[in-house]
Amino acid sequence: MKKNLILLSAFFLIGITQVNAQCCKPTDHKAKTTNTIQEAGKALKLRITGMTCAGCSNHISNALKEVDGIMEHKVEYPGDLATIQYDPKKTNPEAIIKVIEKTGYKAEIIKETPKKKS
Repeated sequence: MKKNLILLSAFFLIGITQVNAQCCKPTDHKAKTTNTIQEAGKALKLRITGMTCAGCSNHISNALKEVDGIMEHKVEYPGDLATIQYDPKKTNPEAIIKVIEKTGYKAEIIKETPKKKS
């Protein structure tokens, strides 16, 4: 009886290992394509003025979801900041700003200053 239980447990563990080995490999074609797209995108940081609550940031976020070419975005309130990852072949910063301004807010590009070496 003990031998049967040990054998059964061994087969069970081998089976679980085989299932985990098959499902955790990054062989999915979509995963590879997504990584390629994210690498090709450009980042844009905008200062948003006119937001007074989290509902305002949700309003802007919903408008950005409709823009073809925006891969990722994050609108922060408080902070009045939007960080956007976009495909430059499909959209551009001017078009993104127009979408935000149509929702009733102002947006301007934040120019990042290079860090000084210490």
